[in-house]
Amino acid sequence: MEAKHVIFFLGLFVGVPILAILLNTNLKYLRWGVFLLIFSIPFIHATGIGLLGDPMYRGTSRGFEIALPDLLALSLLFSILIKKRKLRLAPLGSYLYILYFIFSLISIINSGYAMYSYYELLKMILGYIIFSAIYNYIYMYKDFNIILYSFSILIFYNLLLMFDQKYRLGFYQPSGLFTHRNSTSMFINMVAPIFLSFLLQSKNKKTVFYFFFFIYSLCALTVVLALSRGAIFFFPISSAIVASFSIAAKVTKRKVLIISVFFIIAVTGSFYAAPMVAERFENASERSKEGRIHLAHTAVIMANDKFFGVGLNNWSLKASYPYTYTNIDDLNVPNPEEYKRGIVETTYLLVAAECGWIGLVSLLCWLGYYFFRNIINIFKYKNTPVQYMPIGILAGLFAILGQSTLEWALKQTPNFYQLMLIFAIIAAMSQNYKDYKKIKDIPSL
Repeated sequence: MEAKHVIFFLGLFVGVPILAILLNTNLKYLRWGVFLLIFSIPFIHATGIGLLGDPMYRGTSRGFEIALPDLLALSLLFSILIKKRKLRLAPLGSYLYILYFIFSLISIINSGYAMYSYYELLKMILGYIIFSAIYNYIYMYKDFNIILYSFSILIFYNLLLMFDQKYRLGFYQPSGLFTHRNSTSMFINMVAPIFLSFLLQSKNKKTVFYFFFFIYSLCALTVVLALSRGAIFFFPISSAIVASFSIAAKVTKRKVLIISVFFIIAVTGSFYAAPMVAERFENASERSKEGRIHLAHTAVIMANDKFFGVGLNNWSLKASYPYTYTNIDDLNVPNPEEYKRGIVETTYLLVAAECGWIGLVSLLCWLGYYFFRNIINIFKYKNTPVQYMPIGILAGLFAILGQSTLEWALKQTPNFYQLMLIFAIIAAMSQNYKDYKKIKDIPSL
């Protein structure tokens, strides 16, 4: 048995129970547990223990990996169970996720190498544990403050790393804590509208206002530095959605001032980013464009060929030699036997290829359920202090689901975990509306 296996079993069977007992002793400790869970999400690969895997495989999962957020989520669940004597393990919408999981599982019958599929299935199970932990915490404690501050500190620290990568190390497109700039910008695009929504709705103390004003500005700067074209396109749209809801509710001088200030910042940022974005489009090779089209075409062929897809997390395997879903000769590569295709640049076609059109339908049903459930929450919480949350989430979901038509970043573990966290908030807010309407406190410093 290797040292990493010893560490894993100690963490799971010793660390998790001890931490659960500790979190149960004081609500402050429990909140710290939630903070660490959220803050550690981008550190998945840094804190992960790979029990078995193929690190060179170009898939959405490369091994059986358990990381710090997973252990913290388990500790949080056990802590709540100890304190409340019960857990809600099947929140609203969970059955649709289970349906998506089932079709992902069935797709293994067509896998070229089933172990790759099992890697991804484990990630889906761990994501559900994250979902359950956050859902039960919010459902029982009605605490959004720790969510906001956890993301705030994470955004600040991530931007510091991006500055270091860009101006000291010379990275053209820094990614901060994340493995890829698209993952960074998608993560930001989900939470930035929540901060803007909070600023426009709540009447805060000056310290609170300036703090979240600062954080939202950092979000915008992060997207500009990452230079993800999809994120740069959807960031202003999501901000406009939040502003529209806020203005439609009531026009005030304060709202107009805030929106005007951010408009000026946005225009300034656009002038800064425009040359770099234009350069990316101008320098994008014709071969790169053809490659994207070829990948999309290959995905459609796979989805049409197998009703249940070619196998979960088997895209890179099936898109390469010796499989014939793609014509390697058309790509003019020197060594076809060693050639490995990139991943199709859209989450939706990737799911269709790996799990079939039926798998894609189940994914869209799951995503669509929470999207429309959140819209219901916007009207349910009208004229309450917490309405900012569903409004911000709506804009964030619009941004990342739109961005997912251009990128597959949503399948990366940090972004997937963040999505599960957001869905946990939606599910919790969709129950016991009266309890949430009693919330009068706002985040304070």
